[in-house]
Amino acid sequence: MGLSASQARLLTITARKSDCEFQSMRYSHQKIALSRSMTDLSTKYQNSLDQTKLVYDFYGESDTTTPLSYGLLMTPSQMNGYLPTLITDASGKVVLSSPYAAAARAAGIPQEGLGCLPSSTTRNKFLEALAKNGVISNETAKTCMDIQYSQSIGFGTTDIVAAKAVELNIDELLDKIDASGFRIDLSGSELAGDGNSRICINNGNQASLSDWFGSGNTITMRELFESDYTVFSTTADKDGDYARFHDDAVRISQLNCWEQIIDAFTLALDDGTALSKAALDYATQKTRDLVYFSDLQYLDSDGNAVSGTVMTSPNNDAPAETGGWGCYETGYKYTNKKRSKAEAKSRENASKYIGYYGFDSRNSGFGWGLKKNQVDTVGISISNIAKAFLTYYIQYIEGANNPYANLNNDAGMTINGGNGNHGTGHNNYANVDGTSRSVASNNLVSLDTDYTFTYMETEGINTDQALISGFYDAIFNQLCTRGWVENNNITDNDYMQEMLKTGKLFLATCADDGYYYQGNYATNTYIKEVTDEEAIAKAEAEYNTEKQKLTHKEEIIDLKMKNLDTEISSLTTEYDTIKSVISKNIEKSFKRYDA
Repeated sequence: MGLSASQARLLTITARKSDCEFQSMRYSHQKIALSRSMTDLSTKYQNSLDQTKLVYDFYGESDTTTPLSYGLLMTPSQMNGYLPTLITDASGKVVLSSPYAAAARAAGIPQEGLGCLPSSTTRNKFLEALAKNGVISNETAKTCMDIQYSQSIGFGTTDIVAAKAVELNIDELLDKIDASGFRIDLSGSELAGDGNSRICINNGNQASLSDWFGSGNTITMRELFESDYTVFSTTADKDGDYARFHDDAVRISQLNCWEQIIDAFTLALDDGTALSKAALDYATQKTRDLVYFSDLQYLDSDGNAVSGTVMTSPNNDAPAETGGWGCYETGYKYTNKKRSKAEAKSRENASKYIGYYGFDSRNSGFGWGLKKNQVDTVGISISNIAKAFLTYYIQYIEGANNPYANLNNDAGMTINGGNGNHGTGHNNYANVDGTSRSVASNNLVSLDTDYTFTYMETEGINTDQALISGFYDAIFNQLCTRGWVENNNITDNDYMQEMLKTGKLFLATCADDGYYYQGNYATNTYIKEVTDEEAIAKAEAEYNTEKQKLTHKEEIIDLKMKNLDTEISSLTTEYDTIKSVISKNIEKSFKRYDA
């Protein structure tokens, strides 16, 4: 090989060797990068071994297969006991998905909430919007709207209302009450009094309570409205010490019928709204004022209490309201000692009053100066008390537009009417003026009224439908009082669970007392944080796959580096050989010219 050719070859070998060394260095850096990737992969895998997930175990069977999700919490089912668990932010507002948020807007619920519970009209708008946005079906929305709106669910109770509101006139209302099996029981405690007293019922034919119940009879609500049932108590005062009006009235007030009438109407007319509850409370209080009392007084013809005649009630079980007499009437002409005369007078007049009617058979004067063997009688119309309850209820519901405005005013009861046959009747209720208190037929609810009542129908109500309705009522109630925020990511399980685990979101859960309380997910009985075996297995599979890929890449790099090392070694040997040839050629040339 010539000198020039050898030098050219040497340069080629040098260039190739440098290139191989550069490639070897590049592969070495790649191996370092692969090593870092392997370290990161190992770290990630180790961290994945601590992965947890939130599961919902409603039945307490250590079930770890049901992941916690927004849909599970916000969709009625046996899994959540038909009570929603709400996702809330730090301020307590309910976190809503976009469809739920759209329904809240459509119902007119601002994001800061209403601060109160509105009417069923607003609730129905919310249900309609849920159907429009695909959260529930149109059929479900209609079914829920037919069922009574429960304002109390989530606010002291978890009980559903399995009833729907229907409009009934009074005739239809009485049919419903009687069809439920309700009957009025006129029994009570300590009715016999002493040996000089008796208590009787009258509806055309006088009968003592023992006789009445001896035949097993009770009264339906319709019978009470279609006729005039009165109860009166009579005491023959053989000692002549004082009139027994007080004792007789206490005896009557202990009958069971008064609370039974209140309970029957309350059960029928409570539609779950605040207005209905307030009206029933008002009617209940007014009715009790008529039956129970804390003191009674004799009144003169001007309606003024006669000095020294106040008789304090020993009936500690009775409410401490001042209620009282429909009338106290002196019986100037009825001086006959026979009990039947006083009872006849009481039966004759009790139905004219709302409240008690008292008749005294003494022959003159007021106060304590009674003669021996005189008879005192107190009567009260049960029928009028029942009618008065409904009248008070209508008054409250209708307000200024009620058709019975003259039944009551702020000063007390005012019933139109005239004087009795023997003196003027008076009512000491709220110390109103001396107007007579006989009851005109147009002052009380009657069977021919066209007024319609809202009755809660329980027939034909599917329990599951009622549960679903109560579920959405609970959500609606919380939105109105708490307010809400929109977050469409909340439907992503991983996002929601991560936000809960990191304390950025909370859960509002209905407790045993019927109220919703906000807390960490760990405070919820049904939600558990468990090892995520599935995620760990997935992470392990990913680790093995990625590790295999990195190992394969490393093996390829190692092979390439080995080949490069071989080539570099070969080039080095050739480089040394060529370099030796060049040196010898140069040496020969110098020797040739030296010769």
